Amino acid sequence: MSFPRFGALAAVLCMSLAAEGPVPALDPAGLSQILTSKKWTVIEFGGPTCVPCVKMQPVLADIQWAFGTQAQIRNFYVTEHPKEAQAHKIMVMPTQVIFDPSGKEVARHIGYWPKDEFLSALGKAGLK
Repeated sequence: MSFPRFGALAAVLCMSLAAEGPVPALDPAGLSQILTSKKWTVIEFGGPTCVPCVKMQPVLADIQWAFGTQAQIRNFYVTEHPKEAQAHKIMVMPTQVIFDPSGKEVARHIGYWPKDEFLSALGKAGLK
């Protein structure tokens, strides 16, 4: 007996759960390393208890899932590493910064960033 619907349902459920999973946080060494990885990178500079930062997590997870290995989406907690955040001129949490594969900042947004606007900005930056 075959269950083709079950297979499709399981795939959708797994994709949904993966999209809602946590986005990893970096320490200062990890931040330096990821910016030299030759991949598109989005860093959300925020904090684990910042309400808009927490609200952004499903959006970031969805974007990570959508781009897969083309891009790296990570958190960097300003509250834990203020010196490094200051080096990136972070003044408000959350601030999302898009870096191209050379590690150059190509876009920045402050506050909650709706998914459709975020995806549009990624496209304009060159990530498709």
